[in-house]
Amino acid sequence: MEEIASRIKNAELYKAFLKVNREDFLPDLLKKYAYDKKYVDTPLQIIPEITTTALSLGIYMLDNLDLHKSQKVLEIGTGIGYYTALMAEIVDKVFSLEINNDMYNYAREKLKKYNNVEVIKADGTLGLEKEKPFDRIIVWAASPTIPCKLYEQLKEGGIMIVPIGTGKVQSLYKIIKIDENNPQIQKLTNVIFMKMKGIYGFYEDEEDDDRIERLEKQIKKLMEMLKEKI
Repeated sequence: MEEIASRIKNAELYKAFLKVNREDFLPDLLKKYAYDKKYVDTPLQIIPEITTTALSLGIYMLDNLDLHKSQKVLEIGTGIGYYTALMAEIVDKVFSLEINNDMYNYAREKLKKYNNVEVIKADGTLGLEKEKPFDRIIVWAASPTIPCKLYEQLKEGGIMIVPIGTGKVQSLYKIIKIDENNPQIQKLTNVIFMKMKGIYGFYEDEEDDDRIERLEKQIKKLMEMLKEKI
């Protein structure tokens, strides 16, 4: 724990890291690994299809997000809620989108004491249009490309941290929105994340008929959303 704390550059994140106990967010069987030196660089399996980001990497991502009071943050992938809680200790408001029903229910329970956190079961690739613009956006799953819907919802001068790539190993990027069509993109490091699910995420290898049916349903959903805006 001390080793990771010593690497944190953001003073507000440093305070939050010392205050929020990761054990409180892990399932009972995993609590002993919360700050174990052997596991700080290792993702922990929460349920069969979901892992929580390795502690060292998660803190590194939050540090690069440059969090401060008065900010409004959009988080894609609530997971166990630990990183959500760290952000909530610093910023004014966190909107956290979780697509997995089990993790949504788990995180809501863990985060219920935070009045400035709203956990929403939703497709994170669509962002949260009604609450834009956001000062900061963080994504805890690999996107096939720069997530345009999320970039649109970022405030000018805002920062997004997101892993991007289609292979087993992806690249972690820090994206600063100079203006609508001019992102400043900085590669931070190589990472391995689970693939993002959702309309603008990855599609599983399915039979062609199933995949076509799924795409048709998603297109129909998008059209309905567009009609509501008109």
